[in-house]
Amino acid sequence: MKRVCTLFEWDKVMLRTFFALLASFVFVLQPIISEAHDVAVIKSADIKPYDDALSGFESSCDCTIKEIPYQESDRTAIPKSIAQLHPDAVFAIGMDAFQGAQVMKNIPVVYAMVPQLPSPLTAKQNFYGVSMTVSPEKQLDTILELIPTAKRIGIIYDPQKTESFVREASQGALAKGIILIIRKANKPSDVLSLIASMQGKIDVFWMLPDTTVINAETVNSLLLFSFQNKVPIFTFAAKYVEMGALAALSIDPVDLGFQAGEIAKKLLDKSKGQIAAQVAPRKTVLTINKTIAKKLGIEINKTILEKAYVVQ
Repeated sequence: MKRVCTLFEWDKVMLRTFFALLASFVFVLQPIISEAHDVAVIKSADIKPYDDALSGFESSCDCTIKEIPYQESDRTAIPKSIAQLHPDAVFAIGMDAFQGAQVMKNIPVVYAMVPQLPSPLTAKQNFYGVSMTVSPEKQLDTILELIPTAKRIGIIYDPQKTESFVREASQGALAKGIILIIRKANKPSDVLSLIASMQGKIDVFWMLPDTTVINAETVNSLLLFSFQNKVPIFTFAAKYVEMGALAALSIDPVDLGFQAGEIAKKLLDKSKGQIAAQVAPRKTVLTINKTIAKKLGIEINKTILEKAYVVQ
């Protein structure tokens, strides 16, 4: 005689099936859960560009963020703060955070928003990051798009800080038929006489992220030279465009952080293949001062203006 399951027995069967499926799901999910990684984040300051970089990092890292409050982010407190968190990696945002994390040896340190990387640290095998410097070739191309008639471009730099950039820029300029008028500055006080020596000799002044050349006093001198001689300044940061430079090609902090997050993910997942110690920024932002362009008698192509952030 065929046996018919009662409603109670059927419920028991369904319940056992449910728990069996749940156990299987947890078993499959367990390796994924166990592989979650913690990243200690240190910011040099609580400012929007650093917050933007962190936002980009979180979008791509696929990790748990453990942020160290920026008030604690000084060079003496950083190693201790990191050790207390027991992270799998460190994300340092800004120069102070980066220098504070340089003592870390046993875990990967990923950095972003660091203007100039100290040369002794480039050899450390656990340091990876994204440069803030847009390639010389891309900057030259942008200068020529803005001012197609430019043939002579002035540069002042400190060989101790931006020698490799200027060397690469010189090679790129030569290939494009551009003459670079180059002056070397060993200290900030050299800048005034060096920029004066370029009077009547340059069509554009190319301002580099060189801390010997660029400070509050020298920037004013460079801008004054620009106004008096009708020589446009092409720079690396939008804030100088707001002060009176013609244009800037700068990095996008969000995308810079996103790139750093991609690097961290590869390191933490132990991805196969070589991971570059430093990569160039992928995305740039062009800022143009339309008022300055008009004062200097420069007509910017409408197509370029449509793609740029315009300061009036």
